[in-house]
Amino acid sequence: MKTVLVLAASLLISVTAFAETNKSNNKKEKESESVALVENVNTLQLSGSVVDEKNKETLAGATIVVDGKKYYSDLDGNFFISDVTPGKYQMVVELISYEPVSLEVVLNKNQNLNIGLLQK
Repeated sequence: MKTVLVLAASLLISVTAFAETNKSNNKKEKESESVALVENVNTLQLSGSVVDEKNKETLAGATIVVDGKKYYSDLDGNFFISDVTPGKYQMVVELISYEPVSLEVVLNKNQNLNIGLLQK
């Protein structure tokens, strides 16, 4: 009889502990989903193209540095930076044999920039 009572008590404790753990995990999942939704709402996109200022040819492989993080223009001179939070950013655009360009960009909506570089 003692064995049955001990087994029943153990089973009850195990079920209760499992239910509490499951409830805690569900709460954490819902919290992380909420954070993800908030992050998606507050992110913007910064895109544009890099061209030669004089002849308007696109410049492939230009380095676009936004607050210390590097991005590069594609073969058509275009760049695309996603998941940017609203705010003020320092940008530097560089390419070998061209003068670097420094910009301050204030993002409060998605922006498309056209950046012209002058040859040295």
